[in-house]
Amino acid sequence: MKEKENTMTKKKLYLVDTIVTFRHKYVIEANELDHAYDEVTMRESGNDLDNFDEVTQRYLGEVITDGREITKTEFDNLLKDYETNKYETSSYWMGDKLIRKINYDR
Repeated sequence: MKEKENTMTKKKLYLVDTIVTFRHKYVIEANELDHAYDEVTMRESGNDLDNFDEVTQRYLGEVITDGREITKTEFDNLLKDYETNKYETSSYWMGDKLIRKINYDR
């Protein structure tokens, strides 16, 4: 009976931050190793001439870094902020569909 009570209680919203890690390998022709390092750093410059592809990419995992309870109003405000944030890629237009709802009864 206690399990049934748990599913009946009002669920809360939680914002969970994670970091996903990938290992990339590049092959770069340069005069020195430091120049090759600089070339990798410059990939994110925004200049198309600095863009090149990695030889391999390997997923290394996802780590939870933070989490906290939020209100529905805070969630809605986050979506509004993400809509205008040019430094963060988001799916703000999906609205409430972004909320993952745990089904404890399955």
